[in-house]
Amino acid sequence: MSREGYPAATVDEYLDAIPPAQGAALRVVRDRLLAVVPDAEQVISYQVPTIRYRGAGLVALSVAKTHCSLHLMSPPLARALAGVLTEGTLSGATLRFDAGSPLGVETVRLIAERRMAEVDARLSGT
Repeated sequence: MSREGYPAATVDEYLDAIPPAQGAALRVVRDRLLAVVPDAEQVISYQVPTIRYRGAGLVALSVAKTHCSLHLMSPPLARALAGVLTEGTLSGATLRFDAGSPLGVETVRLIAERRMAEVDARLSGT
């Protein structure tokens, strides 16, 4: 995960510390994730905002100089979504997007639901 040096103890501190346009975009994506992920936890992990589900890291958010990122935390999911996603640009297991174009509700839902299914399968042993 790329980190641009925004030390923070909470997700809101991180979002307040980054450039305003990027902070606004990440807030939109974060809020969309929280609407989809039941009992989501927001934590700072590896110096970036991370959404946890059932105690496991689900996705993370960060900024770089030229873009915002949603870290899928799952190379297999990134490979499965290559060619399917209509927003952003996949680079490895990271979906990069412009601060002026936060990821839409359907994209966020698709990623969150697929990641939750991975976590559920891992935790149930299937």
